[in-house]
Amino acid sequence: MYTPLVQAQTQPGMINFGYGYPRPPKDINLIARRALRQDDADIFFPHEMPQGQLTLCRQIAQMLVHQGLEVFPEDLIITNGSQQGLSLAMNYYVQPGDWVIVEAPTYYGAISILENLGAKIIGIPMTAEGMNLDLLEQYLHSHRPKLIYTISTFHNPTGLTTTQNHRQQLLALAEKYECHILEDNAYEGINFDAVPAPIKALDKNNLVTYLSTFSKTLMPGLRVGYMVVTGKHYQAIIERKLLHDLHTSSISQTIVSEYLASGHYRRHLSRLRTDNLQSRNTMLQALERYFPEEIRWTVPTGGLFLWVQLPDDIPIGTIRKEAFAQNVYLACGSAFFPDKQGYPAMRLTFCLPPEEIEQGISIVGKLLKKYIYRGCVDTERLVAKHRISHYQPLVRSS
Repeated sequence: MYTPLVQAQTQPGMINFGYGYPRPPKDINLIARRALRQDDADIFFPHEMPQGQLTLCRQIAQMLVHQGLEVFPEDLIITNGSQQGLSLAMNYYVQPGDWVIVEAPTYYGAISILENLGAKIIGIPMTAEGMNLDLLEQYLHSHRPKLIYTISTFHNPTGLTTTQNHRQQLLALAEKYECHILEDNAYEGINFDAVPAPIKALDKNNLVTYLSTFSKTLMPGLRVGYMVVTGKHYQAIIERKLLHDLHTSSISQTIVSEYLASGHYRRHLSRLRTDNLQSRNTMLQALERYFPEEIRWTVPTGGLFLWVQLPDDIPIGTIRKEAFAQNVYLACGSAFFPDKQGYPAMRLTFCLPPEEIEQGISIVGKLLKKYIYRGCVDTERLVAKHRISHYQPLVRSS
């Protein structure tokens, strides 16, 4: 799915509802020049420590305190984006044939890593509150999985955020069954309302590994993410990173460090929240205006995405192709389920200019009405109608 997303982003005139990255900061050139304006250029020549620059680790630790997560700089590992963090953690905790629990739907990149590892993936359906905890306990008891992968804040793809109570219960179950948690918090900091502290903040037994990145808030091309790893797992994951790439780019780390030190990052996040909130509201209004009343969607309080659920027999593949022919790219919901089945849905990013959102949603709405109201039947629709999925719809009709 990644390659078509990037290709669509580079196509002139394409309205890309599948590409979830922030608007570029206006002061990136200024900050980059300032960061690299050093008297001794030799500081960029030698290798860094695999865990990253100590100054940047200290800055990130200080930043995390404001989100309710108190950690030491020595608990941090700077990674080549959060995708490397996912790979490092999953390769450490999971062996081929192990059971792993994920939310259904969930981030397709995590699914791909687990599939490549040869893991056996259990998809626990998402509810409006988060992962179904009753089902989770059943599978923890019966399958004894090695890892729970969760996106607790501004979930990808649904946009949901779990409550403090849900986080406490999830951690309690993990402790009861001695199962590690991988908490992916890639969208931290781009919230419109207050959010609970991460699950890692509640962790007293080193069961939770925490991931985040600057790709979703600052600039994806810098490829700077980070992990919070405590206890005996830290050194083992450091050794795995050495096998991956020795260390993350010194120049990228220095640019991010300058953003944090100068206060520009804090101001950038403030502008990003304002812009994203405006764009989210524009999308919600456009969905109400152009989509058929049979369609339902989530209302996220931050992040970059919302989740649109479609009628069971809608030919989403056909709609996607016709939308692409009109310069609108859609991300089908099937990519976000472990078995690629799930239920008909779309993930839409709202981090686009308002005029693009209005135009793109208008085009997609017309296509949805075409297939819902005209009763058009084709092979794909017949297959979808008779497919049985154990994943229950997340957003129900009122």
